[in-house]
Amino acid sequence: VVAWENSFVVAWGNSSVVAWENSSVEASSNAQVADRLNGGKILLSGNARKVFMPKCIEDFMNFYGIKHDKKKAVFYKAVHKIDGLYVSDHNKDFKYLIGETTKETELDKNTNNDCGQGIHISHLAWALDYGKYWNDLSIIECEVDIDSIVLPVNSDGKVRTNEVKVIREIPLEECGLYGKILAKRRNT
Repeated sequence: VVAWENSFVVAWGNSSVVAWENSSVEASSNAQVADRLNGGKILLSGNARKVFMPKCIEDFMNFYGIKHDKKKAVFYKAVHKIDGLYVSDHNKDFKYLIGETTKETELDKNTNNDCGQGIHISHLAWALDYGKYWNDLSIIECEVDIDSIVLPVNSDGKVRTNEVKVIREIPLEECGLYGKILAKRRNT
């Protein structure tokens, strides 16, 4: 469940809630609540727990299972595959080529902006979800210098940078169950 504005949610069992803005959540049993509140309330009982969103890029990469070493990380991007070319959703003239480095001249370093200027990359599930309704969805795997990544304060799984090296296209069938579902939907 994603709770927005002034909503109220009661969660129990093995549920998961992302609490935004001024929402209130009462959680019990094995429920998990991701705290993104600006003044709302979270009441926990039983085995329920509150998790906090990552505040630094290292925590972000560990939280979402991003492969990385101390200098480089592997992120994902949802792109359109048009006539064999990988193109940006935001700007169809912005292309990505396998094995090559793609650069954006401007990078918004303001962490308060969720969608600033730059190349937006994410963990795999976020990329799949972003492009889930596209008939021409392709997921590309990108290598990124960790030092160039901007982590927005309220990131829901997306970050930005000014330069990525495109490693490969990942077939949707290799993107877990969600990817297999999207591939099957596209083929029917």
